[in-house]
Amino acid sequence: MKTRAFSPFSISILAVLVLTVVWSVYWFGFQSSLTLLRGAPISEPVAAMFVPKDAPLVMSLFANPQKLQNLRQLRTPLRKRGQARAEFDRLKRSLLADTDLNYERDIKPWLGNEITLAVTTPDLDRDPKNGTQPGYLLALEVKDAEQSREFLDLFWQNKAVSGRDLQFEQYKGVKLIYSTKIQPPSRDGLQLKDFNPFAKSSAGEWSSAVVGDRFVLFANAPEVLRKAINDVQVDDLNLNGSPTYRKALDRMSDRRIGLLLGDVPQLAAWLGGESVRPDSQLPDTLAVGLTLSRKGLVADTVWASESDESTVTPQLDRPVAALNYIPENSALVIAGRDLDTRWNRLSNALSGDDLFSRLVSQPLSELESRWGISLPEDIFSWVEGEYALALLPGVDLHETDWLFVAEDSDAADASMQKLDDAALEKGYSVGPFTLKDQHRILAWTRLVTKEGETAEGNLRLRLEADVMGVRGQIDNYRILASSIEAIDRAVSAPRRFSLLSDKGFSKKLGIFPTPNDGYLYLNWENGKQPIKERIPFLKVLELAGKPALEHIRSLTTSTYGSENGVRRAEVLFEFSP
Repeated sequence: MKTRAFSPFSISILAVLVLTVVWSVYWFGFQSSLTLLRGAPISEPVAAMFVPKDAPLVMSLFANPQKLQNLRQLRTPLRKRGQARAEFDRLKRSLLADTDLNYERDIKPWLGNEITLAVTTPDLDRDPKNGTQPGYLLALEVKDAEQSREFLDLFWQNKAVSGRDLQFEQYKGVKLIYSTKIQPPSRDGLQLKDFNPFAKSSAGEWSSAVVGDRFVLFANAPEVLRKAINDVQVDDLNLNGSPTYRKALDRMSDRRIGLLLGDVPQLAAWLGGESVRPDSQLPDTLAVGLTLSRKGLVADTVWASESDESTVTPQLDRPVAALNYIPENSALVIAGRDLDTRWNRLSNALSGDDLFSRLVSQPLSELESRWGISLPEDIFSWVEGEYALALLPGVDLHETDWLFVAEDSDAADASMQKLDDAALEKGYSVGPFTLKDQHRILAWTRLVTKEGETAEGNLRLRLEADVMGVRGQIDNYRILASSIEAIDRAVSAPRRFSLLSDKGFSKKLGIFPTPNDGYLYLNWENGKQPIKERIPFLKVLELAGKPALEHIRSLTTSTYGSENGVRRAEVLFEFSP
């Protein structure tokens, strides 16, 4: 009986693997050489010939980790080289945790430039009745074939001495070695060791093969290796024969030193436990190319669908002016134009009950339930011009405020009236006040009793105003906010410190070409605490993802419409020293 493992921790582990690739590329390659900024010698995985074209997930690195670390050392100030070397050593130890291996002694002498890890299938026997056992394939490029064979011989000898019953098989000219028992994932979900063939608790259940003098393959079941060998011989079966894979790569920059690939329907089924509906508009393939920039690490992201040939032209040829009302210390910001149209496209794509659809729909449903409104009908529908939505630190340490700024339109008054009516139905009063004797603001409030103590220690009751939200109009923009303090910061931002006037943020926007669809900005340093409190999944991710997450300073992304069914975006990761 196999184990179903779709816990939040399972998803966290996959996110950690992605972040580890991102973090490794940055720390071992950033500021290393102009050659590396132009990309690696190869721009797509040679090991794709071993991977089935419908594999749920593929992750590749195209540069030897040791070479990247050495290059970074050359550009690191002398006083910080010891710290950089220590970080590299910690990463090597974490990747080889629960093993008897030493990177310098056992792996470095023969490891080449490509490392590819793939989830080849969500379920080895494709029988959901008995649970799921994913198939994993790890391909390591070899620079010294003799030393790699010596390593494998010693590796399996040690397993035989420890009591493993080994099997040897010749399959189409390739020698396979594996144990007779296959170990399912733990009941707590996937663990990092499940992806590590060298881990002491799982290595005996993995299989290995040497293909020519180029690659050493590891898999968690011998049938995965047999299929990999079969796929090499038939182009239509492996990843190179996937039309959407080729379609995605054609739209990406070729300066990449790493690549992440996902078959979206398969990935959603594996992580969420449910298949994507046949009529879903989710893309077939997600591809992320990792490139180095002087400003950080850039993820060139492409979504491609085999049956979609639509073209959507991006509308923004300049930064969103609504960002003038967003404070510079905001934790999360989304800005763009024509929210109604963009939401309709997103909702059509996320119309099923799969994992990705739930991640978007659940938070919005909770907000709609609290306010008693329909966000698409009562808010999104009238936003035809520029808009900006922000989460920002509140007055109290553990509070978070939100701001929504949008260009005025003819339909805005009717929508504001619906919000007022919804507040009245929930027992709030709707009344105007003047903010700092300058701006007329409308607030949704109700009086509540609060307990306190007098100077003598006696119980004292007092009345306080509970603010559900506030709204106002500044120049040609409508502003909605969660508190009086938040709207005060919005109307003061143009005169003080708005996000758009921040030089650091402007430099980030400079890497994104125009026209584009707008921006998403996450200031992880300012926002990680309040955001984690609202998204519990991130708490697990941060706990499992150290040190990958602890160095992230911010994330900025922009999208560029679509061309012949291929949607493209870029994500800039900025890291702290």
